[in-house]
Amino acid sequence: MPDSLLPHSSYAPHPLLADICTHFLVKEVPSCWYTVPASPLPMLILTIKGAVEMGNGRALPAMSILGASRCHYRGRAEPGSRFMSTAFKPGKLSAILGCPVDEFSDQIVDLHDILPSSTCHELSERLESAQDTATKVRVVQDMLIRLRLLEKPHAPPLILPHLWLSKPADELATCLGLGTRQFERRFLATFGQSLRSFKQQSRFGVSLLQILLGQLPAKTWAECALSFGYADQAHMNRDFIRFTNHTPAQLMRGIAGQDPALWAFSFNVADLGKFFIPSDDLHVVSVQDQTAA
Repeated sequence: MPDSLLPHSSYAPHPLLADICTHFLVKEVPSCWYTVPASPLPMLILTIKGAVEMGNGRALPAMSILGASRCHYRGRAEPGSRFMSTAFKPGKLSAILGCPVDEFSDQIVDLHDILPSSTCHELSERLESAQDTATKVRVVQDMLIRLRLLEKPHAPPLILPHLWLSKPADELATCLGLGTRQFERRFLATFGQSLRSFKQQSRFGVSLLQILLGQLPAKTWAECALSFGYADQAHMNRDFIRFTNHTPAQLMRGIAGQDPALWAFSFNVADLGKFFIPSDDLHVVSVQDQTAA
């Protein structure tokens, strides 16, 4: 079986985590150098078998948080390596860790540097003793639930429907009863990047999704770039190279050829929705209301 078609398993989050996490992905990863695209969603990544070397020559911590990222990563796994991951929905990582998520932006942080050593030790032991993948997932979800239920002295995150994110900062600030600068600070603490950067990455994400699904809006890449909201094809290519290390045309050719280095882009529609796209089920609550609650 080609590396690009290595099997994966999907596990729904526990009901107490459904508003925080996407589905849990468990996958064997290829042993070649591969690309992990930039993502506005922070992720929990656990290596449950083998090891992964990053492009900077360092080993990926066995238990780590990958913060919201604006650049792609490169990795290479030992043969037979498997990992478990879940993405945190916008603004939800602070509910688990009790700290602003901008502290983790564009970083890979070892869980041992964030959580008490006793928690990490217990998690490691329980994962090692778990006999099957489903049990390992339950172990991780149990830890996240316990962390969520702990009271933490942190400022409440901004809660915004995705459709609101197209509005300008001053309009959003007014809707939430905040000053513009206060809104910008809260947005950075919640989403790990500025509103302007988030919009840039959202444009890329929507464009990438259409490319992955083969739903191009035009016949030429120049026309597609304009349809996606870019100034021209060169503008689109710069964004894609920054976020994926490939132009859109290179991505389409590689995915069609089942290039194992592009396994992170080779999921079907249902999987893309479960693993990487947060559902728009958030309700609007002002910061003042959350603080009072």
